[in-house]
Amino acid sequence: MPLDAAGLLAGKNQADGSDRPAGEGAVTADEFAAALDLVLAALAEVARGDWSAPAATSEWSCRTTLDHTVDCVFSYALQLASRSAGGFLPFTELHARPDAEPADIVDGLRAVGAMFVAVVRATPADVTASDGLVAMDADGWCARAAYELLLHGHDVVRGLGGRLAPPPALCESVLASTDLWMLDRRRATGKDPWTDLLVGSGRPGP
Repeated sequence: MPLDAAGLLAGKNQADGSDRPAGEGAVTADEFAAALDLVLAALAEVARGDWSAPAATSEWSCRTTLDHTVDCVFSYALQLASRSAGGFLPFTELHARPDAEPADIVDGLRAVGAMFVAVVRATPADVTASDGLVAMDADGWCARAAYELLLHGHDVVRGLGGRLAPPPALCESVLASTDLWMLDRRRATGKDPWTDLLVGSGRPGP
C-alpha cells in the first residue's frame, strides 16, 4: 500500500507537510560511495541472470528497476546542485535507450553515483534543496539516495537470483535520517537494521 507522505510527516510533528529544516542523522558521501560499491559488486555476481524477470516482489523487471535507480540518483544530484527551494525541477526523467544492454545501465549507475558523490562533497554544509516536502542538506540527500540505491539494488539482485547484504552500520546510518518521509518506521521489527529498512519500505524481510 502506498505510504501517505503528509500522514507520515504529521507523525513527526510536521502535519502541514510544508518544507522543514534539514533533519537529524547523517549519511556521508563516503557511506553512499560504500553503498554504491556494494550494489555494483552484487550486480556483477548476477550479471548473467534474466534481466526481464521481476525485481523481487516488484511489478517492474530487473532492467526497468535498475534504470529507475539510475534516474533516482541522477535526479538527486541535479536537485542538490540546483539548491532549489521549490521542489523538483521541471525536467523529464533520465532513462536508457531501448537498445541499451543491462551492462550499459550498470555503467550508468556507476556514473551517476560518482556524479552524486562529487556534488555532495562540493556542497557547503549550510546548503539545502527541497523535494517539495522536505528541505534537505547534503547528508539528507545522501540518506535519500542510499535508501533508494540499497532497496532497489536489493530488488534487482534478488530478482537475478542473488542476495544483497549491507553492513548493519550502513543501514543504521540510513535509518537515523529523519528526512526519509517515505520510510514507515511503525513496521520496524527491531530484528536488525537491514530488515527494518526492508519492511519499513513495504518489502518483506530478507
